[in-house]
Amino acid sequence: MSALWGTQTQRTRVLFVSAALVVSLSGCEYGGPAEGAAGSSSQGATAQPRSTGVTSAPNSDPRASSLEDMSDWSSQQLKPALPGQVAGSASSNSTTGFGMTAKPGNYELHFLCEGPTGVELSVASWAGAAVLDPVRVACDGGVFAAQVKLDTDGADFTMNPGSGPDGRYAFRLVPAS
Repeated sequence: MSALWGTQTQRTRVLFVSAALVVSLSGCEYGGPAEGAAGSSSQGATAQPRSTGVTSAPNSDPRASSLEDMSDWSSQQLKPALPGQVAGSASSNSTTGFGMTAKPGNYELHFLCEGPTGVELSVASWAGAAVLDPVRVACDGGVFAAQVKLDTDGADFTMNPGSGPDGRYAFRLVPAS
């Protein structure tokens, strides 16, 4: 009787597990090959699961689009890249700053802006010492260049467009040779 009991118990367990799987999977859809189609075709296409009720739309967040535009713009400015340069970019319609890592030394500063007619630019070391006193730079497509010296690590750029429109700024420090 115990052998029969064990076999019947296992059959019952298998039936319960099978029933549970059927019930839990009844809401799922499989988007594999259509009925009668083979798992692969002569065109080499592979079966892809179907999504039900899921739609995809382009990112409508204006901040993401703005960041992508800024990234594209800044990557096209101040070309070609020069050996040893450290570069950055920023955008704003009010005073903004940008800090970058740079070792002490002599550098040539390159700065380019777009948007307002002009911007006030200044650079200080991370220790707070003035590296470039405030200077008015025209945003006319030209590159502003100046020789600067960092006595300590790091440089903080400050750009002030006044009350003008949004400005975009690209800048770099190139080791002086």
